[in-house]
Amino acid sequence: MITIDFLADHIDVIPTLAQWFRAQWPDYFADWSQEDMEQDFREDASRERLPIRLVAFVAGELAGTIILRTREERRLADYQPELGGLYVRESHRRQGVGAELVREGMSLARTLGYSAVYATTVAAAGILERLGWEFVKTIVHEDGENSLYCCNL
Repeated sequence: MITIDFLADHIDVIPTLAQWFRAQWPDYFADWSQEDMEQDFREDASRERLPIRLVAFVAGELAGTIILRTREERRLADYQPELGGLYVRESHRRQGVGAELVREGMSLARTLGYSAVYATTVAAAGILERLGWEFVKTIVHEDGENSLYCCNL
């Protein structure tokens, strides 16, 4: 059984999340200390205002995370809020955890009064499309291309 909750209610998982993100994106986090990464996650530990990070558990074991946040990139400022930072532990992939995290992120955005939510992705396009998200455009970054999606709530 998959359960989704606020990171704010599970602060003790922050060191694990930091380790996962460093292992998944070593180049991006190369200059970050463990303390810096943990502080960054602590800033996402809210229940009422962005950024709000959600965490997923399967049978009580931490399985993944996602965040609803404002987009920092100026050229994409019109595409707010953003659902991002989706990560599912490898042992829990292809079991519905990612889709459930996206669903809960969508529900959270709706609860907060947003009429649409956006996401940029390379790897999660299939999840977004299965949940009814629409492709908007391709975004070119210095490290490659991402697809921008929108979901009207």
